[in-house]
Amino acid sequence: MTLPRYERRMENVHETPALLTGDPVHLDRLETALATSALTAGGRDLLRGLARLGRPAVFAGGGAGIEYGSLLKTSVNPEYLGAHVQEAAAHLRECGVDILIVPGMSGYPIGSMYAMAAGLPAILLKKQRLSAVALESDYPAGSFVIPSYTGDGDVVMSADQVAVEDVVHRVLEPQVAAQVEARSVELVVRLAGADDIIDKATMSQAVSDSGLIVGQAAVDTFIRQHREITGDAREITGRVEMTCWVTPLIKGYNRPQEHLQRLFGVTPFAGLNVTGVQIDPPAIGIEGLGILQYT
Repeated sequence: MTLPRYERRMENVHETPALLTGDPVHLDRLETALATSALTAGGRDLLRGLARLGRPAVFAGGGAGIEYGSLLKTSVNPEYLGAHVQEAAAHLRECGVDILIVPGMSGYPIGSMYAMAAGLPAILLKKQRLSAVALESDYPAGSFVIPSYTGDGDVVMSADQVAVEDVVHRVLEPQVAAQVEARSVELVVRLAGADDIIDKATMSQAVSDSGLIVGQAAVDTFIRQHREITGDAREITGRVEMTCWVTPLIKGYNRPQEHLQRLFGVTPFAGLNVTGVQIDPPAIGIEGLGILQYT
């Protein structure tokens, strides 16, 4: 087994920064603090939902984090997510994105909302348990291995190549038609990534690497099939670009923005930038607001 493997460092409780050094915002004063905060409308609604439905927690496979499943995974409420989704969709449109790549299954609820709001196709990187007897050829191109955040062992993430080829075909066919009189043809597919949270950008890096591989394979297939069907003998070049990332939550204190900017030239768009997590007493830091204390 030689699938690429991405290691997510455990975030130990004692490594999270101390938060309660200033004047924290208690839940009963949240609305007053939001009124004078620097958060967008989408960010304010997200924080309202996170205050009601989220809480700092410790996860077996990831360490200290935020339990936000009731906000982004097991239920969705437009009261909390609607404005943020529209803001993220506007960012995707501004970036000229063609296809959204989303890790599953936890990232798919919010990713599908982004895709629908932006009018984009979304490709899920499906999750399956890593088999000790499986061969690399058993998995599609672009598959990778990553530890489960919840501590359930290693998983393999893979794209549905048939679905990728279908959406890439629909992206590239108009580009070929627009260059029918050109002496050579240049094709480009612009990808974006989405997830429910970006912690250390390990998953974001893996998804980006995978998307570029499966996207390029689909572009190459399109060019080959186009030549076979039409007999087009012109020079045709095709490339895939990772253009942006969108997420409701980003752990800014782990500096994932710098990691993605360095690797892909992408600065993620996030609804809330978490500046710290504290387990006891439970609190989270939010850029543009301060410290939200749960007790």
